[in-house]
Amino acid sequence: MLDVFRLIPAMQVVFTNEIEFVPDSFVNLTPEQLEAWVRREGEPTETLYRVVHFEPQAIERLSDKVTWELSIVTESERQLLLDAVNWVYRSSASMTNENPTFAQRLEHLRPRLPPIVTQKPD
Repeated sequence: MLDVFRLIPAMQVVFTNEIEFVPDSFVNLTPEQLEAWVRREGEPTETLYRVVHFEPQAIERLSDKVTWELSIVTESERQLLLDAVNWVYRSSASMTNENPTFAQRLEHLRPRLPPIVTQKPD
């Protein structure tokens, strides 16, 4: 049960975006991206990754450059997202479907979990 409480923020991301995170869902920041992070946030205490499933958002457009906002997670956040996906698989193992898709697993679990974790955005 404590496992679920630790995973709630990651499960919210998984259920809201309906993404089956795998190790390849994350890539190391480029040297330029890491340099920009350090200028903005300071030296990271953990390895940082860009989440490839989320498209970069332009946050500033100037005539000579475009500034992009990336979805970046720390190593511990990355691990929580992977653990949340594993939890979905473990918790839906009893499904009678022979080979359910990840989306089917989420739909199976949605009525069994509190809405704060599973609600789709409006």
